[in-house]
Amino acid sequence: MPEIQEFNVLIKYRRFGVGTLLMGKAETIVRERSEVSGLGVGLFSDYGAAQALYVNRGYVPDGNGIFKDGEYLQYSQQVIVDDDLNLFLVKRL
Repeated sequence: MPEIQEFNVLIKYRRFGVGTLLMGKAETIVRERSEVSGLGVGLFSDYGAAQALYVNRGYVPDGNGIFKDGEYLQYSQQVIVDDDLNLFLVKRL
């Protein structure tokens, strides 16, 4: 499944529709190759704008839980909570 990576809008350009336009273009490109698009998002409030954008565009959790350092975490597994903690989302295009 194609994955949209390193998606970011500079803070001073947020809330002007830039992210929506960029995501639309990225999804158009993905749609040429796949019926599904994926992406990962951090879990901290720093990623709140991205989390809201992705949900509003129809992305949902992939159902595999939290991902860190190349693996999905297991119940009772202990990790350092940092920017590498992600939730992967998918969308049918």
